[in-house]
Amino acid sequence: MSYRYLRVSHGAACALMTVVLLGLVGLARADEKVSLRLDWVNSGYHAIWYYGLDKGLFKADGIDLEVLEGRGSATTAQTVANGSTQFGTVDAGTAMGLVAQGLPLKIVGGYLRQSPMAIIFPKKNGWTKIQDMAGARLGYSPGGASAQLLTPVLKATGMEGKINKINMEGSAKPTALLEGKVDAVETFDFLYVPLFEANNLPVSTFTYASIGINVPGLALVAGNDLIAKNPALVKKMVGLMEKTLAAARKDPEGAIDSLMKRAPTLQRPVATRVLVLSFNLLDPDWSKGHASAWLSPEVMEHAQDVLLQYGGLKEKRPIGDYFTNEFVAGN
Repeated sequence: MSYRYLRVSHGAACALMTVVLLGLVGLARADEKVSLRLDWVNSGYHAIWYYGLDKGLFKADGIDLEVLEGRGSATTAQTVANGSTQFGTVDAGTAMGLVAQGLPLKIVGGYLRQSPMAIIFPKKNGWTKIQDMAGARLGYSPGGASAQLLTPVLKATGMEGKINKINMEGSAKPTALLEGKVDAVETFDFLYVPLFEANNLPVSTFTYASIGINVPGLALVAGNDLIAKNPALVKKMVGLMEKTLAAARKDPEGAIDSLMKRAPTLQRPVATRVLVLSFNLLDPDWSKGHASAWLSPEVMEHAQDVLLQYGGLKEKRPIGDYFTNEFVAGN
């Protein structure tokens, strides 16, 4: 066997090894398929996820993300808990109530950390404080998240029994206010203020948070099984949520471009206004100095106290049953 033959064989072997290694690297870099179910059908505030997809933020971190529309926080929470989807955006109060009932779920990152709940009324009413509402007709949907916390709002302001609550379906409240059948409605301000504005009705709000009834809004949730089996993925998704929020905040019009590709029937001006107003809920005073997904244990403790008294929770639990900050960078 000649020396030259050995050299050629050695070179061929090296080339073959290089091909094999490149193939292995390619396999190692295959994106991980991940599913996220939204709390509701596409709306302006959901634009961040599609913007992150279009900007390649998830791809850059090895995530092949599928975003699915939702049909309510409770339904989304259940699909996440049973493993049908890996992550979801869910109203924090709803998540806490379901966890208390035994659903194997946990909040892993704050999203809209300030409560979006409010009483919305036409500016022409001239109200400057909630006590000005005495005798007013309030469109009210029992069973809704904001309706459940209306009682503590009225009690805290001395208005219990002084407002006429008009029972109606949630979908009927905007029309009722626009047509003057009620003087105000209880709902989520960032979703409905743009709708009223688009229909030439200037409105004002009394927010629940300003009255001290503050249960954080939307949160990112994961099932307990996924948290136990793949904590690295959970941490990655919490970080990517923070990145997408930051990116969309800098370019709301670009984020709405991404949303409109998936939901072309939405009214762009309304969707844009919803997105921009949702940014007001990202950084409450208590979050200063912390990462954008961090939740205050004190705020969550207060939320549990409110829900225990008015929101259907039956017993006090360690707040660690409901949420964790362990996946938030810098915690």
